Amino acid sequence: VMTKSQILPASSTTIFGFDQFNDSVSNIFCSMDCRLRDRELAKNFVGELDTTRLNQINLARVGGQPLDAYRRKHNISQLHEAVYLVKFQLIGQGLIKQRGREAHLQPGDFVVCSTAEPYELQFMEDYRQAVLAVPQALLKEMFYSPDDYLGIRMGKELPTNSLLSQFVISMVEHIDVLESSIVQRLEANVLDLLITALHSVAGAPAKEVESTAAAHLRRLKRFITMHLQDRRLSVEFIAESEGISKRYLHLLFKQADMSVS
Repeated sequence: VMTKSQILPASSTTIFGFDQFNDSVSNIFCSMDCRLRDRELAKNFVGELDTTRLNQINLARVGGQPLDAYRRKHNISQLHEAVYLVKFQLIGQGLIKQRGREAHLQPGDFVVCSTAEPYELQFMEDYRQAVLAVPQALLKEMFYSPDDYLGIRMGKELPTNSLLSQFVISMVEHIDVLESSIVQRLEANVLDLLITALHSVAGAPAKEVESTAAAHLRRLKRFITMHLQDRRLSVEFIAESEGISKRYLHLLFKQADMSVS
C-alpha cells in the first residue's frame, strides 16, 4: 500500500477550489467537464496537480476527491493536437470508459485514452493518478495500432504491465531530484516499455498485417526515436545497428516520401 507521500513529491502543486482544479486539468491535459460526486465538497475542495516535460512527452501527477470527468464532442472541437493519455492508477479506484469499453482500475493498473475521441472518468473515492501524455503522431510512428487498445484495462498482473507501472511510479517519486538530461533519456525507456506492454496484452484485438517493408520502416523509426539523444546517431549507425545497407535504409524512407534526416 502506497501512501500519498510516497506517490506525490512535496513540490506538487496544491490547488484549493474545484473551479480552479477543473480549469487546471483542462489546461494541462485537454478540455474536460468535471463534476464533484458530492457538491458539498466544492467549498472545501483540495486537489493536486503537477506536470513535467520529459522531451517529447509529459508526465503529470493528479489527485483529488471523488469526481466524474467527461470529454465530449464540444470539448474535442477545441482540440489542437491529439495525444494519448496513459493513465496509471496510484491510489483509489477508477473507472474509465472509451469506445464502449470500461476499464476498472486498481492501484498499479493503467489504461490508454485518446483525446481525439470522447471518454469518461469516474472516481468513487479519493484518488491519485500518474498520466503520460504522448503525442498521437509519435506513438503511431512507433506502434502500428494504438487505437485498438483504447479503454482496455492494462492489469498489473501481466508482467510487462507491472514493469511499466513500477517504472512510471518510480519516475514520479524521483522526478524532482533528477537532472533534466537524465529525465530526457528516461523518455526512451518509458516509450519502449509502453510499446512492449501493448504488444503483450492478452486477448488484444486482431490487427491488420503490415507489409514487410512497412513493418521494417516502423522499427527503424522506433530505433531512431529511442536514440535521439545518442551522439552516434547517423545513417551509418542506423544501418549497422539494424543489419541493413545504407542504400536499403534510404530506399525504405523514400518509399514513404520522406528522408532519413
